[in-house]
Amino acid sequence: MPSPYPRYLFHALRSAQLAAAIIVSGIMAYFIYYLRLENIGIPWTFIVLLAVSLATIVALTITIFLYNFTYLSPQFNLVLNGSTSVLWAMGFAMLSWSVRNSHVLARQCTGKEFGGEAAAGVCRDYKALWAMALCGTASTFAALALDIHTQRKAPRPGGYAMPEDDKDAQKLNDLKAIPSVRVFKGGYDMPIEQDSVIMGSGATWQILEEDITYHNRYGAEEEAHGPVESDADHNCLVQH
Repeated sequence: MPSPYPRYLFHALRSAQLAAAIIVSGIMAYFIYYLRLENIGIPWTFIVLLAVSLATIVALTITIFLYNFTYLSPQFNLVLNGSTSVLWAMGFAMLSWSVRNSHVLARQCTGKEFGGEAAAGVCRDYKALWAMALCGTASTFAALALDIHTQRKAPRPGGYAMPEDDKDAQKLNDLKAIPSVRVFKGGYDMPIEQDSVIMGSGATWQILEEDITYHNRYGAEEEAHGPVESDADHNCLVQH
């Protein structure tokens, strides 16, 4: 059964989700690794962002398999995007609060500003993390809105609805919209041959006159030569 999702918008949102999840999970894994080496406690913001990014990657893997090989239900995808959107919003809010207190976004990530290239690199990572967290949150909420829209327009069980961006379906609808060239206003359209006979066109009257002339000539020859005797009558005369 074809998917009810609009093809291009569906894959565009999923691509944004996947890119954001991969980048966020990579930065979080990098931060957590070095924090553990320094025996520093891991903030809850990092845990939430790592969890939601990995959950998004798993959800996208499952749903793309269903989309390509079986059938991706809008209800099932709505549940996944609904749960991950809550986690994305939570992680992004926590990250924005921590970044706001440190004023990282308002400062330039240079060694002179932070007192070294290592700190400047951490500043750039934080900015990239915040941007990708925003992208992941926005794309997941947009995917959730698409799920709701598709669920409302999905056909009932046993029905069929063509995808919105199906070019073949659009061509079929365009053909149906074109009015027929021959429009019946009522009654019966008379065939051309019958119409010619009734209307008395010249060609038809000529054919009728030739036919009548032929039959008249045949009758005249019969009167001139007398009736034609059959073989049976001739045999009877001979016997007498």
